Parts: sequence; C-alpha cells; structure tokens
Amino acid sequence: MGRPLKIQKYATMAGIMANGSQSASAVAIDQGYPPFAAPTALDLPTVVLPSPATSPLPFTGVVGGQRGGAVSATYPVVEVQVNITLASGSGAGVHNGIILRQKGARKFFVQDLTTIQDEDIIAGNAYLITALGTTNWQALGASSTAVVGTVFTATIDGTGLTTTGTVNLVGTCVLVNSATPTAGNMSITMAVAGDSTAVYISKLTNRFVQDFNGGETGGNANTGNVWNPTQVINDIEYAANFFTDESTFAKSGAESDTWGVNGSEQNTGGTLGLAQVENFTS
Repeated sequence: MGRPLKIQKYATMAGIMANGSQSASAVAIDQGYPPFAAPTALDLPTVVLPSPATSPLPFTGVVGGQRGGAVSATYPVVEVQVNITLASGSGAGVHNGIILRQKGARKFFVQDLTTIQDEDIIAGNAYLITALGTTNWQALGASSTAVVGTVFTATIDGTGLTTTGTVNLVGTCVLVNSATPTAGNMSITMAVAGDSTAVYISKLTNRFVQDFNGGETGGNANTGNVWNPTQVINDIEYAANFFTDESTFAKSGAESDTWGVNGSEQNTGGTLGLAQVENFTS
C-alpha cells in the first residue's frame, strides 16, 4: 500500500527537564514537518513553513493522529468525514473525525469526534475515552487501568448513569468518493491547483494521495475490502502536503515514460502536482 501514513503520538518524559522540575514534558513523535533552520535555543521551537514559490518543495507528507497538544497551523493532522458502523448495523451518521491507525491503503481505524455522554453508551459499540469524569469504566467494559485514550467495546448500556465521563465512537472505515459516506465508509477532501470543487482522496499514504479520477471496478470498496491495484483505473497521483496546492514535486524511483499504469498519471516532466489535504490545526 506504499509507505504507511504517519500517526502523531507522544513520548512521555522524553523532553528536556527544566531546572527544579521533577518530570520532563511529552515530546511529539511523527509530528510531521521537522523545522529545517537551526534553533536559537533548546527551549524554542523553530518554525519553517514551505514556500509555494519553491519547486520542488523541501518536504512533503501528511500525518494522522489526535487533535490538541502540539497540533497547530505548523503541525496539522488529517481531517476526515466518518460514518462508523454501530453494533446494530446502522451508521452513526457523517461527522468530523481523525485517523488513529492505518489498516490498508484505503482503510483506516478512525475516531468520530462527536462527544457522547456515558449514559448514552450502547453495548456492542466501540469507544475511546475522552474524559474520565466520575464514571466506573470497568463496569462498562473497559480495563481497570483505563485512562483518557483507552479504546474499549461496551459490554452494557450506560442508561441511567449520572456520572460525568465522555467518549467518542471508534471504528474501521474505507475511503469513498462522497461528501456523505454511508455506514462503514469515510471521505477525505483535498485541494488541487485549478480545481475549485472538493476533490476526494481514493488512496492515502505518508507522502502521496490519489483521486477518484478513473473510478474503480469490482465494486468492493463499500464492503470494507482493500481494492486490488487492477481495480483502480487512472486515478491521478499527487504529492501530499498540508500547506499549498501550487507548484510541483519531483518524484524519484521511476522513469517518467513508464508512468501512467493503474493510478500513476503524473506529469511527463517527471514531477507530481501538489494536493493540499484537508486538516485540523488545533
């Protein structure tokens, strides 16, 4: 499926310990775009954004992961629209979400960002704890060591609870070409130079994206199966980034006259156009 999408995480106690401090700060891992200029001090971040006037750009790529923390206009994360399948078989509806893990080139484990109170938890659905509150999470099916970020499948309904914990739904979804994905599906938009309408991503890796230009044959996207390469016809590939849809990016690894087979409609000059992937900056 190509190089997997990076997922931003945090390493606890990995930062610099300040004078008199008993603990070190958490440090982001796979945060995305590393600053290239030399830092002026160890405790000051160095921020360098790509310039649209530069071709090729000094770096490209996108990351998934949780909102908050170090997420900013400098270090965004991918924004998705998700419709998670519930234990009942119906969809939860289309909501803003984030990518927690990659399960295939077009399949992701995602989090619906809609806040759910613990009394609205339904047995059989999978959740991620967003606030511990006063809830007895073990009684609902989570482990005794549950913390914020713990994923669990509810074993009982939360009906009647008067405690204060909250959760988000989680589940596996597949990329489709729609603003309103059906149950078990998701969509990600991107901006492409010269196109003012939403363009949906058919494949996403750490550095590259494809669109749905040629569509797909076989019809198994909506069943949750990962497509075979022969089922994707002429989807255009782009270099992925969060900052601009202008300019081009030089792609290595293949002679330009060999491109154009199953999802590789690059420019004849040996470059890729840029796609600006929809993102959260906070």
